Amino acid sequence: MSAEYDAFGPWIDEVTSPEEVPRLYRDYPIDFADTRTVLKFPRDIARRDATPAMDLFDHLVIVTERALTVLSRADDRYTEVSVPHDQVAAITDWVNLLDARLVIQTLAGDVVSVAYNGSSNDSVTALVDQLRELAHRAAPTRGRAALAALPTLGLDDLGKKDALIVTSFRDLVRREPDVRLVAARGREAIASRTTAARLLDLVARPTLHGCAVGISDTELHIIGRREWIVRGGAPVVSRSRTIIALGLLGKATVAEHPKFAGVNVVTLAAGSSRIDIPAPQGSPTERVLLAL
Repeated sequence: MSAEYDAFGPWIDEVTSPEEVPRLYRDYPIDFADTRTVLKFPRDIARRDATPAMDLFDHLVIVTERALTVLSRADDRYTEVSVPHDQVAAITDWVNLLDARLVIQTLAGDVVSVAYNGSSNDSVTALVDQLRELAHRAAPTRGRAALAALPTLGLDDLGKKDALIVTSFRDLVRREPDVRLVAARGREAIASRTTAARLLDLVARPTLHGCAVGISDTELHIIGRREWIVRGGAPVVSRSRTIIALGLLGKATVAEHPKFAGVNVVTLAAGSSRIDIPAPQGSPTERVLLAL
């Protein structure tokens, strides 16, 4: 048996010494005196299906003062992607029960994506906070957008089915009191544009999911669901948060949604990256995003 196999589970572990580096990545030069954080992300397999002969970690994430580096398993080798902190455009972390993913968009328009088990979301939240801190040092700054703050959300203000969005925003404000709410809406049923698609609406009604939008002196926070538009009546339990430095935002644009009536898509620009936010046409959410 190997120590790597003995310790294997669905959780993300911190690596603090060369001996703890998974064997697949052991030839990668890591100066632990120069790192802020090293994390190993396990493969998405059950413990009973793992064997000592397997490479059991899909990713090794290395954070230094200069960059984020992600090593990813590719059969018996690994790939390497590095993103300097001053090139981070947006960070999205979403969780859907045990299915979760961290997504980093760069100013060049590239995307770095790391899947993980949702039971380790606290570890990823701490990683995101660290990446934000390091990116903030390099990001250009600008004055806070002149947007009126909304009153604190009541638990059912967005509807009982969207209480998770409210509690997620409350948790954010508890941790970061300088974030203020500037837009919020609950889910609503929408309709397709074409006759053929409207027939599908009769059996699987599309829903535009809600969100809460907050800003601080330096960042935009959007809390919503993993998917903006979902068909059918199955419960939606996902949660997503996207964070963008205000100083990186270019001029937002808006266009009608190509498939659904009464819905516009606001596109936020940060360098060559684009973040699409569907919203009801003419809604306060749309107006706030366009005003940033």
